[in-house]
Amino acid sequence: MSFLRTVALAAALSWPLAACSQAGSGTGAAAAKGPETGYLSAVSFDTDAGVALGSPDAPLTLIEYASLTCGHCKDFHEAVLPRIKADYVATGKVRYIFREFPTAPAELALAGFATARCVGEDGYFAVLDDFFASQSAIFESARAGTVARTLTDLAGRHGLGEAEFEACLNDSSIRRAIAASVNAGQSEGVDSTPTLILDGEVLLTPDSRTPDGLAAIIDAALAGEGGATEYTEEQVEAATAVLEDARLNDPKRVAEDRESDED
Repeated sequence: MSFLRTVALAAALSWPLAACSQAGSGTGAAAAKGPETGYLSAVSFDTDAGVALGSPDAPLTLIEYASLTCGHCKDFHEAVLPRIKADYVATGKVRYIFREFPTAPAELALAGFATARCVGEDGYFAVLDDFFASQSAIFESARAGTVARTLTDLAGRHGLGEAEFEACLNDSSIRRAIAASVNAGQSEGVDSTPTLILDGEVLLTPDSRTPDGLAAIIDAALAGEGGATEYTEEQVEAATAVLEDARLNDPKRVAEDRESDED
């Protein structure tokens, strides 16, 4: 049986790796998409079991573990990611790495990821855009038993003929690449999607799932990239006065000072 037929039969089955997280739902209206400029064309498949977008020299790295069959991933992809791509990825401030982490129905997510990989680096994120936009229709066709046709049509919109699409779904190297992405997530404790990691720190607050909230988190991280903060002479004097007051009002410190003076 071909993998495409297997997808059609197994669309309602789950793959017990992760759940689509409900954290941070309700992201509001979609942010306007930024121009496809700057580093938005710098896509690479060979980055730590993920698909990278943006400058390799960016001061920050944002990793997202997501599934094409996750409704909250769709919300993040459509409402939050365009803002981040336009303001931070395109400008070289953030390198974004997407890591595939299929959730139920996993065979549908696998088919979408395989399609994106077969289309190639130039079209990878366009396939993700299309799949998320078509997510409801894909689920409906899975319930109606016509999902194989729906997925074939989606692949065709991105230049893959039916035979190419079938070969893509049966490509073991692609399945191994997706498995590597899942393994990377499991090693980092990922158990739900979307999971965001900014420079090694897992973002757990609801704010990280909104355009303004995530932008504020990134801005704060960027502000800390310059090393030690430089203070004015007045700020140093004020801080010294506060420390001296604290010392004078600390009985233990007063006793230590008295003993020192007596010596």
